[in-house]
Amino acid sequence: MTQKEMIELIQQHHPHIRETEARKLLNRAMDSFCADTDMLKTSFTDTTIAGTRYYGLDNAMLKISRVTLTDAGGQSYHIPRLIGHPEIEDEDLI
Repeated sequence: MTQKEMIELIQQHHPHIRETEARKLLNRAMDSFCADTDMLKTSFTDTTIAGTRYYGLDNAMLKISRVTLTDAGGQSYHIPRLIGHPEIEDEDLI
């Protein structure tokens, strides 16, 4: 079903809704569906800096499913997930 067909279907049941509003609602529903079902797949790459503990993320919707560290020689290492809490708390967060 195309977006135009979906808009026409919405307008059949809600004749007061204009095309722009229906399109915004459809896009919001698509974003919500993708977030809830983990269908959104992206590749986020960042360069770390020695001594820097926190990095800002431009993307508001982010679920980290895997972390891979690539060293200067091009060798990649999979970083396992932390299960539970770290043994030593981060002093910056206390």
